Amino acid sequence: MIIALFGFILLFITVLQAFMPKFLKPTEAFGVYVPEGHTKDSVVVKLKSNYTRFVLTFGIILFIGYLWWGMTQNPSEEMLVLVSVIVQFITLFVSISYYFMMHVRVKKQKETQGWLDGKSEVRIVDVKFQEKLKLIPRVIFIIPMIVTVGLIIYTFMKYDQMPEMIPTHWGPTGEADAFSEKTYFSVIALPLILLVMQGMFLLMSEGMKFSGARINPANKKTSLAQQLAFRRYTSLLALFITIGITLLLGYFHLQTIHPAISSALVMWFLPLAFLILTFVIIGIYAVKVGQSGSRLKVEGNSPTLENKIAIDEDQYWKGGMFYINKNDPSIMVEKRFGVGWTLNFAHPISWIVLFVPLILILGITFLL
Repeated sequence: MIIALFGFILLFITVLQAFMPKFLKPTEAFGVYVPEGHTKDSVVVKLKSNYTRFVLTFGIILFIGYLWWGMTQNPSEEMLVLVSVIVQFITLFVSISYYFMMHVRVKKQKETQGWLDGKSEVRIVDVKFQEKLKLIPRVIFIIPMIVTVGLIIYTFMKYDQMPEMIPTHWGPTGEADAFSEKTYFSVIALPLILLVMQGMFLLMSEGMKFSGARINPANKKTSLAQQLAFRRYTSLLALFITIGITLLLGYFHLQTIHPAISSALVMWFLPLAFLILTFVIIGIYAVKVGQSGSRLKVEGNSPTLENKIAIDEDQYWKGGMFYINKNDPSIMVEKRFGVGWTLNFAHPISWIVLFVPLILILGITFLL
Protein backbone atom coordinates (compact mmCIF):
# COMPACT_ATOMS: atom_id res chain seq x y z
CA MET A 1 0.00 0.00 0.00
CA ILE A 2 2.74 2.47 0.98
CA ILE A 3 4.78 1.58 -2.11
CA ALA A 4 1.76 2.15 -4.36
CA LEU A 5 0.94 5.46 -2.68
CA PHE A 6 4.44 6.94 -2.85
CA GLY A 7 5.02 5.39 -6.27
CA PHE A 8 1.96 7.21 -7.56
CA ILE A 9 3.21 10.50 -6.08
CA LEU A 10 6.67 9.96 -7.59
CA LEU A 11 5.23 9.21 -11.03
CA PHE A 12 2.95 12.25 -10.85
CA ILE A 13 5.85 14.55 -9.90
CA THR A 14 7.97 13.13 -12.71
CA VAL A 15 5.35 13.58 -15.43
CA LEU A 16 4.32 17.04 -14.23
CA GLN A 17 7.90 18.28 -14.05
CA ALA A 18 8.88 16.72 -17.37
CA PHE A 19 6.06 18.28 -19.36
CA MET A 20 6.03 21.61 -17.50
CA PRO A 21 7.43 23.57 -20.51
CA LYS A 22 4.29 22.62 -22.43
CA PHE A 23 2.02 24.11 -19.77
CA LEU A 24 3.64 27.57 -19.83
CA LYS A 25 3.05 30.68 -21.88
CA PRO A 26 4.87 30.55 -25.24
CA THR A 27 6.54 33.85 -24.31
CA GLU A 28 8.28 32.30 -21.29
CA ALA A 29 10.90 29.59 -21.47
CA PHE A 30 12.74 28.38 -18.38
CA GLY A 31 12.01 31.62 -16.54
CA VAL A 32 13.17 33.85 -19.41
CA TYR A 33 10.92 36.22 -21.36
CA VAL A 34 10.79 35.24 -25.04
CA PRO A 35 9.38 37.98 -27.34
CA GLU A 36 6.82 37.16 -30.01
CA GLY A 37 8.65 36.03 -33.12
CA HIS A 38 11.15 33.97 -31.16
CA THR A 39 8.79 31.61 -29.31
CA LYS A 40 9.42 28.93 -31.95
CA ASP A 41 13.13 29.55 -32.20
CA SER A 42 14.80 26.22 -32.98
CA VAL A 43 17.13 26.47 -29.98
CA VAL A 44 14.24 27.14 -27.58
CA VAL A 45 12.19 24.27 -28.98
CA LYS A 46 15.18 21.93 -28.74
CA LEU A 47 15.96 22.91 -25.14
CA LYS A 48 12.35 22.29 -24.13
CA SER A 49 12.41 18.86 -25.78
CA ASN A 50 15.74 18.02 -24.15
CA TYR A 51 14.39 18.99 -20.75
CA THR A 52 11.27 16.85 -21.14
CA ARG A 53 13.26 13.87 -22.40
CA PHE A 54 15.89 14.06 -19.65
CA VAL A 55 13.53 14.57 -16.71
CA LEU A 56 11.09 11.92 -17.94
CA THR A 57 13.85 9.35 -18.54
CA PHE A 58 15.53 10.00 -15.21
CA GLY A 59 12.21 9.92 -13.34
CA ILE A 60 11.05 6.65 -14.91
CA ILE A 61 14.39 4.95 -14.18
CA LEU A 62 14.20 6.16 -10.58
CA PHE A 63 10.55 5.05 -10.37
CA ILE A 64 11.35 1.53 -11.60
CA GLY A 65 14.33 1.30 -9.24
CA TYR A 66 12.19 2.45 -6.33
CA LEU A 67 9.48 -0.13 -7.04
CA TRP A 68 12.06 -2.90 -7.44
CA TRP A 69 13.76 -1.99 -4.15
CA GLY A 70 10.48 -1.72 -2.25
CA MET A 71 9.07 -5.03 -3.49
CA THR A 72 12.24 -7.15 -3.26
CA GLN A 73 14.04 -5.87 -0.16
CA ASN A 74 11.07 -5.96 2.25
CA PRO A 75 12.07 -2.75 4.09
CA SER A 76 10.43 -1.72 7.35
CA GLU A 77 7.60 0.80 7.15
CA GLU A 78 9.81 3.55 8.63
CA MET A 79 12.61 2.86 6.13
CA LEU A 80 10.15 2.69 3.24
CA VAL A 81 8.64 6.06 4.11
CA LEU A 82 12.08 7.64 4.56
CA VAL A 83 13.39 6.35 1.23
CA SER A 84 10.15 7.33 -0.52
CA VAL A 85 10.51 10.94 0.63
CA ILE A 86 14.22 11.01 -0.29
CA VAL A 87 13.46 9.67 -3.79
CA GLN A 88 10.87 12.41 -4.34
CA PHE A 89 13.36 15.09 -3.26
CA ILE A 90 15.97 13.62 -5.60
CA THR A 91 13.50 13.87 -8.49
CA LEU A 92 12.74 17.50 -7.70
CA PHE A 93 16.40 18.37 -7.13
CA VAL A 94 17.52 16.87 -10.44
CA SER A 95 14.70 18.47 -12.44
CA ILE A 96 15.30 21.89 -10.88
CA SER A 97 19.07 21.61 -11.42
CA TYR A 98 18.51 20.79 -15.09
CA TYR A 99 16.01 23.65 -15.29
CA PHE A 100 18.71 26.12 -14.16
CA MET A 101 21.02 24.81 -16.87
CA MET A 102 18.31 25.45 -19.47
CA HIS A 103 17.60 28.87 -17.93
CA VAL A 104 21.21 29.96 -18.43
CA ARG A 105 21.27 28.69 -22.02
CA VAL A 106 18.03 30.45 -23.02
CA LYS A 107 19.18 33.67 -21.38
CA LYS A 108 22.47 33.49 -23.26
CA GLN A 109 20.66 32.78 -26.53
CA LYS A 110 18.44 35.79 -25.95
CA GLU A 111 21.42 38.08 -25.39
CA THR A 112 23.60 36.84 -28.24
CA GLN A 113 20.79 36.78 -30.80
CA GLY A 114 19.46 40.21 -29.81
CA TRP A 115 15.83 39.17 -29.42
CA LEU A 116 14.87 42.63 -28.12
CA ASP A 117 16.65 44.62 -30.84
CA GLY A 118 14.35 46.97 -32.76
CA LYS A 119 11.42 46.31 -30.45
CA SER A 120 9.58 48.80 -28.25
CA GLU A 121 8.52 47.54 -24.83
CA VAL A 122 4.99 48.48 -23.77
CA ARG A 123 2.73 47.60 -20.87
CA ILE A 124 -0.93 47.01 -21.70
CA VAL A 125 -3.29 48.02 -18.89
CA ASP A 126 -7.01 47.23 -18.74
CA VAL A 127 -8.50 49.72 -16.27
CA LYS A 128 -11.61 47.54 -15.90
CA PHE A 129 -9.69 44.33 -15.21
CA GLN A 130 -10.82 44.20 -11.56
CA GLU A 131 -14.45 44.61 -12.61
CA LYS A 132 -14.16 41.80 -15.15
CA LEU A 133 -12.47 39.46 -12.67
CA LYS A 134 -14.92 36.84 -11.35
CA LEU A 135 -13.34 34.95 -8.46
CA ILE A 136 -15.05 32.76 -5.88
CA PRO A 137 -16.63 35.18 -3.36
CA ARG A 138 -14.73 35.64 -0.11
CA VAL A 139 -17.70 34.47 1.94
CA ILE A 140 -17.54 31.01 0.32
CA PHE A 141 -14.00 30.58 1.69
CA ILE A 142 -15.08 31.91 5.09
CA ILE A 143 -17.86 29.32 5.48
CA PRO A 144 -15.43 26.38 6.04
CA MET A 145 -13.57 28.55 8.55
CA ILE A 146 -16.81 29.13 10.45
CA VAL A 147 -17.39 25.37 10.42
CA THR A 148 -13.92 24.88 11.92
CA VAL A 149 -14.58 27.47 14.65
CA GLY A 150 -17.82 25.62 15.41
CA LEU A 151 -15.82 22.38 15.61
CA ILE A 152 -13.49 23.98 18.16
CA ILE A 153 -16.44 25.10 20.28
CA TYR A 154 -18.01 21.64 20.03
CA THR A 155 -14.70 20.08 21.09
CA PHE A 156 -14.65 22.12 24.28
CA MET A 157 -18.23 21.06 24.97
CA LYS A 158 -17.20 17.39 24.64
CA TYR A 159 -13.86 17.77 26.43
CA ASP A 160 -14.74 15.46 29.34
CA GLN A 161 -15.77 12.67 26.98
CA MET A 162 -12.53 12.68 25.01
CA PRO A 163 -9.78 10.08 25.60
CA GLU A 164 -6.80 10.89 27.78
CA MET A 165 -4.42 10.50 24.83
CA ILE A 166 -5.20 12.61 21.77
CA PRO A 167 -4.00 11.48 18.29
CA THR A 168 -1.77 14.12 16.71
CA HIS A 169 -0.43 12.30 13.65
CA TRP A 170 -1.62 9.57 11.30
CA GLY A 171 0.59 7.31 9.20
CA PRO A 172 0.22 6.42 5.50
CA THR A 173 -2.25 3.66 6.37
CA GLY A 174 -4.53 6.06 8.26
CA GLU A 175 -3.63 4.71 11.70
CA ALA A 176 -2.71 7.15 14.48
CA ASP A 177 1.00 6.84 15.27
CA ALA A 178 1.60 9.82 17.58
CA PHE A 179 -0.31 11.03 20.65
CA SER A 180 -0.34 13.85 23.19
CA GLU A 181 -1.84 14.04 26.65
CA LYS A 182 -5.28 15.62 26.77
CA THR A 183 -5.21 19.35 27.46
CA TYR A 184 -7.44 22.18 26.36
CA PHE A 185 -4.82 23.01 23.77
CA SER A 186 -4.07 19.53 22.44
CA VAL A 187 -7.74 18.74 21.79
CA ILE A 188 -8.07 21.69 19.40
CA ALA A 189 -4.59 21.54 17.82
CA LEU A 190 -5.85 19.84 14.65
CA PRO A 191 -8.73 22.30 14.08
CA LEU A 192 -6.31 25.20 14.68
CA ILE A 193 -3.95 23.87 12.01
CA LEU A 194 -6.95 23.44 9.72
CA LEU A 195 -7.98 27.03 10.37
CA VAL A 196 -4.52 28.28 9.40
CA MET A 197 -4.61 26.27 6.17
CA GLN A 198 -8.07 27.59 5.31
CA GLY A 199 -6.81 31.12 5.89
CA MET A 200 -3.90 30.50 3.51
CA PHE A 201 -6.20 29.53 0.66
CA LEU A 202 -8.46 32.49 1.40
CA LEU A 203 -5.46 34.82 1.18
CA MET A 204 -4.36 33.20 -2.07
CA SER A 205 -7.75 33.77 -3.66
CA GLU A 206 -7.95 37.34 -2.39
CA GLY A 207 -4.36 38.07 -3.42
CA MET A 208 -5.16 37.40 -7.07
CA LYS A 209 -7.46 40.44 -7.06
CA PHE A 210 -4.55 42.76 -6.45
CA SER A 211 -1.98 41.12 -8.70
CA GLY A 212 -1.18 43.06 -11.86
CA ALA A 213 -2.19 41.44 -15.15
CA ARG A 214 0.59 40.75 -17.68
CA ILE A 215 -1.23 41.26 -20.99
CA ASN A 216 0.57 40.32 -24.19
CA PRO A 217 0.62 43.32 -26.62
CA ALA A 218 0.80 40.92 -29.57
CA ASN A 219 -2.40 39.15 -28.57
CA LYS A 220 -4.35 41.48 -26.30
CA LYS A 221 -7.87 40.04 -26.45
CA THR A 222 -6.76 36.44 -26.07
CA SER A 223 -4.24 37.29 -23.36
CA LEU A 224 -6.82 39.23 -21.33
CA ALA A 225 -9.43 36.47 -21.57
CA GLN A 226 -6.86 33.86 -20.58
CA GLN A 227 -5.76 35.95 -17.58
CA LEU A 228 -9.31 36.29 -16.31
CA ALA A 229 -10.07 32.59 -16.80
CA PHE A 230 -6.78 31.52 -15.19
CA ARG A 231 -7.55 33.41 -12.00
CA ARG A 232 -11.10 32.08 -11.94
CA TYR A 233 -9.93 28.48 -12.27
CA THR A 234 -7.20 29.01 -9.69
CA SER A 235 -9.80 30.33 -7.25
CA LEU A 236 -11.94 27.24 -7.90
CA LEU A 237 -8.94 24.99 -7.29
CA ALA A 238 -8.21 26.75 -3.99
CA LEU A 239 -11.85 26.27 -2.94
CA PHE A 240 -11.78 22.58 -3.82
CA ILE A 241 -8.65 22.01 -1.71
CA THR A 242 -10.13 24.05 1.14
CA ILE A 243 -13.30 21.95 1.19
CA GLY A 244 -11.29 18.74 0.82
CA ILE A 245 -8.95 19.37 3.76
CA THR A 246 -11.91 20.58 5.86
CA LEU A 247 -13.78 17.31 5.31
CA LEU A 248 -10.66 15.19 5.76
CA LEU A 249 -9.25 16.80 8.91
CA GLY A 250 -12.76 17.39 10.25
CA TYR A 251 -13.46 13.66 10.12
CA PHE A 252 -10.11 12.85 11.68
CA HIS A 253 -10.94 15.15 14.56
CA LEU A 254 -14.53 14.01 15.02
CA GLN A 255 -13.55 10.36 15.24
CA THR A 256 -11.40 11.29 18.26
CA ILE A 257 -14.48 12.74 19.96
CA HIS A 258 -16.78 9.95 18.78
CA PRO A 259 -14.75 6.72 18.37
CA ALA A 260 -17.92 4.96 17.19
CA ILE A 261 -17.68 6.66 13.79
CA SER A 262 -14.07 5.59 13.39
CA SER A 263 -13.37 2.97 10.75
CA ALA A 264 -9.99 1.59 9.70
CA LEU A 265 -11.25 1.34 6.13
CA VAL A 266 -12.49 4.93 6.06
CA MET A 267 -9.29 6.21 7.72
CA TRP A 268 -7.30 4.45 5.00
CA PHE A 269 -9.56 5.38 2.10
CA LEU A 270 -10.24 9.09 2.78
CA PRO A 271 -6.63 10.37 2.63
CA LEU A 272 -5.90 8.19 -0.41
CA ALA A 273 -9.03 9.34 -2.24
CA PHE A 274 -8.33 12.99 -1.42
CA LEU A 275 -4.73 12.70 -2.57
CA ILE A 276 -5.57 10.98 -5.86
CA LEU A 277 -8.48 13.32 -6.59
CA THR A 278 -6.33 16.37 -5.85
CA PHE A 279 -3.55 15.16 -8.14
CA VAL A 280 -6.05 14.38 -10.92
CA ILE A 281 -7.63 17.83 -10.67
CA ILE A 282 -4.23 19.55 -10.57
CA GLY A 283 -3.23 17.54 -13.63
CA ILE A 284 -6.39 18.58 -15.48
CA TYR A 285 -5.80 22.17 -14.36
CA ALA A 286 -2.25 22.14 -15.73
CA VAL A 287 -3.17 20.48 -19.03
CA LYS A 288 -6.43 22.30 -19.78
CA VAL A 289 -5.70 25.72 -18.28
CA GLY A 290 -1.91 26.01 -18.25
CA GLN A 291 0.08 28.83 -16.71
CA SER A 292 -1.74 32.17 -17.10
CA GLY A 293 -4.48 30.32 -18.99
CA SER A 294 -2.12 29.81 -21.94
CA ARG A 295 -3.78 26.52 -22.96
CA LEU A 296 -7.31 27.95 -22.99
CA LYS A 297 -8.78 28.58 -26.45
CA VAL A 298 -10.25 32.02 -27.02
CA GLU A 299 -12.21 32.98 -30.13
CA GLY A 300 -11.26 36.12 -31.97
CA ASN A 301 -8.31 38.42 -31.43
CA SER A 302 -7.32 42.07 -31.43
CA PRO A 303 -4.89 43.71 -33.85
CA THR A 304 -1.23 43.08 -33.12
CA LEU A 305 0.89 46.08 -32.15
CA GLU A 306 3.66 46.00 -34.73
CA ASN A 307 7.18 45.94 -33.28
CA LYS A 308 5.71 46.15 -29.78
CA ILE A 309 6.51 43.59 -27.08
CA ALA A 310 5.70 43.23 -23.41
CA ILE A 311 7.98 44.76 -20.81
CA ASP A 312 11.05 42.58 -20.32
CA GLU A 313 11.16 41.86 -16.57
CA ASP A 314 13.99 39.33 -16.57
CA GLN A 315 16.00 41.56 -14.22
CA TYR A 316 13.39 41.04 -11.50
CA TRP A 317 13.30 37.24 -11.85
CA LYS A 318 16.29 35.73 -10.11
CA GLY A 319 16.98 32.39 -11.74
CA GLY A 320 13.59 32.73 -13.39
CA MET A 321 11.92 31.55 -10.17
CA PHE A 322 12.21 34.28 -7.54
CA TYR A 323 10.49 37.59 -8.24
CA ILE A 324 12.01 40.63 -6.53
CA ASN A 325 10.61 43.97 -7.69
CA LYS A 326 10.15 46.76 -5.14
CA ASN A 327 8.40 48.90 -7.77
CA ASP A 328 5.60 46.36 -8.20
CA PRO A 329 2.86 46.68 -5.53
CA SER A 330 1.66 43.13 -6.26
CA ILE A 331 2.20 40.64 -3.44
CA MET A 332 1.41 37.64 -5.62
CA VAL A 333 2.61 37.16 -9.19
CA GLU A 334 2.23 34.38 -11.72
CA LYS A 335 5.10 31.93 -11.84
CA ARG A 336 7.37 31.86 -14.84
CA PHE A 337 8.12 28.17 -14.44
CA GLY A 338 5.43 26.06 -12.89
CA VAL A 339 1.67 26.47 -12.80
CA GLY A 340 0.32 28.79 -10.16
CA TRP A 341 1.57 31.75 -8.16
CA THR A 342 4.61 32.91 -6.27
CA LEU A 343 5.40 35.93 -4.09
CA ASN A 344 7.04 39.25 -4.79
CA PHE A 345 9.88 38.90 -2.29
CA ALA A 346 10.64 42.63 -2.43
CA HIS A 347 7.29 43.29 -0.71
CA PRO A 348 7.43 43.12 3.13
CA ILE A 349 3.93 41.65 3.31
CA SER A 350 5.09 38.69 1.19
CA TRP A 351 7.40 37.59 3.99
CA ILE A 352 4.53 37.85 6.46
CA VAL A 353 2.31 35.76 4.18
CA LEU A 354 5.11 33.20 3.81
CA PHE A 355 6.29 32.85 7.39
CA VAL A 356 3.30 33.57 9.65
CA PRO A 357 1.29 30.46 8.62
CA LEU A 358 4.46 28.36 8.77
CA ILE A 359 5.34 29.65 12.24
CA LEU A 360 1.79 29.11 13.47
CA ILE A 361 1.66 25.49 12.23
CA LEU A 362 5.13 24.68 13.59
CA GLY A 363 4.29 26.44 16.85
CA ILE A 364 1.11 24.42 17.31
CA THR A 365 2.97 21.21 16.52
CA PHE A 366 5.85 22.07 18.87
CA LEU A 367 3.49 22.80 21.79
CA LEU A 368 1.80 19.41 21.60
